Amino acid sequence: MAQVPVKHSEGGFTLIEVMIALVLTAIAIMGIIALYITETKASGFSRHTTEAAVLVQDKVELLRTEGAATNIALTTETNINERGGAPGSGIFTRSFSETLVPAVTPTWADITVTVTWNDDGINHTITVKARRNL
Repeated sequence: MAQVPVKHSEGGFTLIEVMIALVLTAIAIMGIIALYITETKASGFSRHTTEAAVLVQDKVELLRTEGAATNIALTTETNINERGGAPGSGIFTRSFSETLVPAVTPTWADITVTVTWNDDGINHTITVKARRNL
């Protein structure tokens, strides 16, 4: 009796299948990296906007609660940090002024506070206007 050779099925991956799998994996990883970069930029912008709003509000409250009747000319603080201190170490520029409103009795002063900063080459500004009784 003659033996019939058994055919073995060829298992495993071919080189083309491996290359297709690598390309699909690379595309998926590039998508995840792009999503991470976008999320990081959005998070940074949100943080900077919140910090700028706090800097504006802090200065408005400080100017509103000053006791003496003052007329503050336009004043600018450059390179302040998110806590409003240490000039030279931050990304924010805060400018503020107070103008007397002589037509209103008792005397009032208009306060304007503006914080600007640059985020990824785009300038952003937050401005708050308030009024205080002198």
